[in-house]
Amino acid sequence: MKLQFPWNKICLTAVLSLVLFVFTACTADTERYTLRDEGVELFQKGEYAGALEKFEAAMDASKGEVSELQYDILKYSTECRLRLEDYEGARIGYEALMQLDEDTGDQAQYQALLDEMDGMEVVRDAKLLIEEGEYEAAMEMLEPYARLDGSITGKAAWFDMAVCEEHLQHYEKAADLFAQFLKDYPGDEAADKEYRFCSSR
Repeated sequence: MKLQFPWNKICLTAVLSLVLFVFTACTADTERYTLRDEGVELFQKGEYAGALEKFEAAMDASKGEVSELQYDILKYSTECRLRLEDYEGARIGYEALMQLDEDTGDQAQYQALLDEMDGMEVVRDAKLLIEEGEYEAAMEMLEPYARLDGSITGKAAWFDMAVCEEHLQHYEKAADLFAQFLKDYPGDEAADKEYRFCSSR
């Protein structure tokens, strides 16, 4: 008796498996792009925490795949962490981007951002001293970083230096620092409020 091999069933199963694989891949791909686009929309509205959730979900849906889309998502999520003052998370993101871009000309830019993260850690430690009333010690830490050159660290350090002068009741010095700050960052409500207070003392 000759056995009949069920080629028709095998072919049908293979085709169905292929269709299911393609459908699943397309669905996952669509989900990643949708989550990414939703994250970008929230990012543009300044809703960084919500945006970061979308970007992380999009990255999870990528299941470790490395592509242009995942690179784009990583850049956005790292920027979200920076805006949310998660400097350690931002550092990890920038280090990953630096490795991914090792063959491009972006290395100096990423190194500058990593240096910013180092500076922001100093600013964070100085804020703790300010909270404890150690204003002179905080100023000593902040002074090397305080500059109005457009850097994140420089801006934060300059503002906190002015706050220290205010707490020390050096109102003229504080007002002068806030005034210089407002020339470079006009419209900053916190700085404007502090400037008007110190100027009136």
